[in-house]
Amino acid sequence: MRRTAALCLFTSVLLSGSALASGYGLRDVSAATLGTSYAGDAANGTRASTLAFNPALAADVDTFDFGISGVGVLPDTSGNFTATTAAGTPVSGNTKPHDIVNTALIPSVALRYRLTPDLAVGLTMSTPWGMITNYDSSVTRYYATMSDVKSVSFSPVVAWQIIPELSIGAGLQVQYIKGRLGKAIDFGTIGYANHIPGAIPGAFDGAVELRAQDWSTGWSVGAEWKPTPDFSLGISYKSQIDNTLKGNEYFTLDQAGIGATLKAVTGAFVNGPASAEFNNPAILTVGARWRLNDQWTVSAGGDWTDWSAFNTLTAHSANVHQPDDVTVMNWQDSYFGSLGVEYTPSRDWTLRLGTAYDQTPTESGFRTPGIPDGGRYWVSGGFGYKLNENMDVDFSVARLIAEKANIALKVSDPGNATRGNLSGTVNMGVTLIGAEFAYHL
Repeated sequence: MRRTAALCLFTSVLLSGSALASGYGLRDVSAATLGTSYAGDAANGTRASTLAFNPALAADVDTFDFGISGVGVLPDTSGNFTATTAAGTPVSGNTKPHDIVNTALIPSVALRYRLTPDLAVGLTMSTPWGMITNYDSSVTRYYATMSDVKSVSFSPVVAWQIIPELSIGAGLQVQYIKGRLGKAIDFGTIGYANHIPGAIPGAFDGAVELRAQDWSTGWSVGAEWKPTPDFSLGISYKSQIDNTLKGNEYFTLDQAGIGATLKAVTGAFVNGPASAEFNNPAILTVGARWRLNDQWTVSAGGDWTDWSAFNTLTAHSANVHQPDDVTVMNWQDSYFGSLGVEYTPSRDWTLRLGTAYDQTPTESGFRTPGIPDGGRYWVSGGFGYKLNENMDVDFSVARLIAEKANIALKVSDPGNATRGNLSGTVNMGVTLIGAEFAYHL
């Protein structure tokens, strides 16, 4: 049991949060096309903000354009849990946490510039991954208490218009990820198993917090085909990006001294350097856009995310008394599909509607309270208005309703020897409100 107690304790909180796309992904780079649930954005070169979906769309710029977008995240979440310690005793605390996922703002910037009649360049700055969650003193605390993960991606791209109907593009992804994550440690159970006098399972908690960051790189390629001026098809691929978060873990010991005794005996629970490796998945995106007439445009799109690359999560501590810890995630590849329609009643106004379904990569036997991910149904709408010949503003709103996320974690599962048993459900809904300003020459 002493060796189990010395396992690297931040593994289960490395990704302890909930995001708006499947897993811990974010796709909110265009507040304008949020109104169509991002349907067909891989084939939508009408604005700079969709460049994040397909680097080949840089070739659609006339001279120069840019877009600034912001999407506000207003979640409502609730959970219902039961938990026992590794010793089999009930875990005290809040069994019905609310407001698990915090509000947030997702910003993005994109610009495009034509160099020659055949070449164009672009740049996007976006937030592809992220989560903010807080479980406070709930019974989930041995699996997750809080997380604050932020990312930013810089992606310069170049596009070549091979012929008027076909363009290809490629880009570099430079990503920065920073995380602050924590969970409770059941020193009472660990001490009880090691016959420390006065130790009571679930009664003497400590905590661990990881603060780490990483820079990493990847690439993207794409193509857009326009067999007619009113119909376009797009496809793009973003590579997997391998990350090694490096930073420090910080331990808080219980006031009864049980953690201090374990620290003295085992050499564990010592503040110091730590790292963890995980893979951000590859993404394949396709889209189609058809302008039926001067007033109506329909679009459809989808993507495949290689979440199976996130099969295990391995953490490593610089402290030799804390061996590597491997957590089995067992995530599966997931799919996203969307449909949208745009109506232009006049030269200055555009109205949008959309719907989508976002499949979850998680399974109940491996799903954690930190990522209580369920499949999501989208309904969205919005409008755009031309301020003048060079400037547009767009506003959108979407409602995401997640399927109930069942959680069934057992003490016998790998990595859970000190975390106990946890079962329950999480209900989640999210309202997205977005605004975008676009300028074009």
